[in-house]
Amino acid sequence: MKSKTIILFMLLTMFFLFSGVCFAFTPEGELQVLIPGYDAKITFQEIDDNKILVSAVDAENNPVKGLMPDDFKLQKAGIMANITAVEVLKTREDIPINYVLMVDNSMSMQERKAVQPLLSALDEFLKIVRPIDNVEVVVFDGKKQFLVDGHNLRLNTFKSNNISELKSFFLESFTTEMSKQTFLYEGILGSLQLISKMPEKSNKFLVVFTDGEDLNSEIKKEIIGPKAQGLKNFSAYAIDFMPSEAKDEFLNAFSEANEGKTWKATSAANLLPIFKNISTRLLHQYVVEYNFINPPQGSITVNPSTITIEELTIIDSSPLLSYVFFDTGQSRIPERYKLLKNQAEADTFDENSLRDTIAKYHNVLNILGKRFSENTEASIEIVGCISDRGEEKNNLALSQARAEQVRAYFRYIWNIAPDRINVSARKLPELPSTSSVEQGRLENQRVEIHSDFPQIFDSIKTTYTFEVADLNEINIHPDIQLGYDLKNWNLEIKGDGKLLKSIKGNGNDVLDYSFSLFEYGLSKIGTIDNISISATLTDITGQTFTTNTANTSIKYKKRMEQKAQKLEYKVIEKYALILFDYDSAEIKAQNATILDRVVKRIKDLPAAKVTILGQTDIIGKEDYNVLLSERRAKTVYQNVIDSDIPMPERIVFRGNGPYNPPYDNATAEGRSFNRTVTIAIEYETN
Repeated sequence: MKSKTIILFMLLTMFFLFSGVCFAFTPEGELQVLIPGYDAKITFQEIDDNKILVSAVDAENNPVKGLMPDDFKLQKAGIMANITAVEVLKTREDIPINYVLMVDNSMSMQERKAVQPLLSALDEFLKIVRPIDNVEVVVFDGKKQFLVDGHNLRLNTFKSNNISELKSFFLESFTTEMSKQTFLYEGILGSLQLISKMPEKSNKFLVVFTDGEDLNSEIKKEIIGPKAQGLKNFSAYAIDFMPSEAKDEFLNAFSEANEGKTWKATSAANLLPIFKNISTRLLHQYVVEYNFINPPQGSITVNPSTITIEELTIIDSSPLLSYVFFDTGQSRIPERYKLLKNQAEADTFDENSLRDTIAKYHNVLNILGKRFSENTEASIEIVGCISDRGEEKNNLALSQARAEQVRAYFRYIWNIAPDRINVSARKLPELPSTSSVEQGRLENQRVEIHSDFPQIFDSIKTTYTFEVADLNEINIHPDIQLGYDLKNWNLEIKGDGKLLKSIKGNGNDVLDYSFSLFEYGLSKIGTIDNISISATLTDITGQTFTTNTANTSIKYKKRMEQKAQKLEYKVIEKYALILFDYDSAEIKAQNATILDRVVKRIKDLPAAKVTILGQTDIIGKEDYNVLLSERRAKTVYQNVIDSDIPMPERIVFRGNGPYNPPYDNATAEGRSFNRTVTIAIEYETN
């Protein structure tokens, strides 16, 4: 039998461990009870771990009636509880009420002809007593002794929940057993002793009635407060029937300190309504049941549901900027420029392998070196310049040193004969950038490379495939409803079941997130059929919740597949006209040659869509730069239109100014390339 019991216990333990059932959770801290929307004073007593007795009174100290579960909010340490039930106390047959009635039965009541009104009021109060309630009565009695904390208190006590017995005890106390003296402090101390013997988690109420000041107690009132402080789930109410107009200061302070109230009875006629008020207030408390089993919930939505990626053919004609920019006070060629180590590397250099404009520019010395080595009749002029400010002021030696660095690279890496290279030094460039701002001064710290062969500076043409998407990101929106504060969360983005990215965090802020397709790579995304997103949340109680899985499907149009199926595929040709001088919209001779070439392409492609976009750097005022970019774009547009282009309505132009710059304005070369007009020719071919 013993072994069977052990096995049963083990099975139950395993079930509870692995079933995921959470039986209870109670956060640390003090419980807070709120009734939003009501201007009410709220006090409460804890009945057990998931049940409280709430008293709510309005500004006139009347009970707030008719409250429902939705009216209450309970929380601990900021964690909201579930309200599972709210009932008025008088309707509950399972929760006893513990009363202690301390009643002043001194002779003065007879002298004031108040005995019968008080007995009538007590009869009314006793109507609320139910068979499950516990009632203890304390009255004065000079012939008896009630020992409390070493004090012999002159009190008589009686315990019953039988209304007839309680009435008989009160009647006897005000007839044959009336006290000739008033022992108010002893009566309260004795009442607190009775309450201290009641179960800690039970509700406990003390109602004190007195018709006179304490004249005969052998204890000091100062010991009463500390006696009450240690009591749990305790409230004190008092009825002051003393002849004075004002409330007794001690009684009033005592009741307020113990979440209660003192009523002033100025005549015997006040006693009945006051006792009715107290009974109503006690019975119209609310039994509120709650728990903290409240896991997080929520869902994930994504936008868009489908993304199309297309492989484009890009024909990119990038301009050649024949400047090398130097750091302040330095003559060494900066590390961002790609410098070859020897002539063997120079022999294998191919400008067609370079892809984007900035990568091409950082190879400017290699591109020019290659072209100079192939055009042996071309002469080279290298001009060193300075900003002519600060440590570079009048420093022609620095200009010369910069030019010599470039000359040495052409001479020893690209094997350019020294008699073909002319080196000179000057202060500011012939066409300088503004010296009024730091960016402009940095642009003037440069070496300019010139030649009598214009073709040396022709644009750099490359053809490559490039992926574009109709939308470049997936917007992820978590809609989370919290039970408790979150400990941590994890958002997972998967492609065909394989993890692409995991975003983790702590706390409640599960924010919207945008998954960038560029960040992962469009070519890689194109190999995926479906991207799925879900979130797993763990709250501070250890409960875990996983949302739904939201999906975005990927459609990838590959160029080779379109060719095989004889479908049209998209081509974009990009031509950049740069070398607009600072604050200029003039098309210089080199750009005119490129423009003529572009015009011919537009004529050859009558169905192509043409976009002419003007741009500026960030130097100067934004409004002015927008107008400057529009002037640049319009100048190019007018040149194209004046060339008898068929269907000119397919050609549009606009100016972006400094907005959405194609290159990084933080560098001198980026700002130079941003002084541009870009012509994009878009068409489909098979």
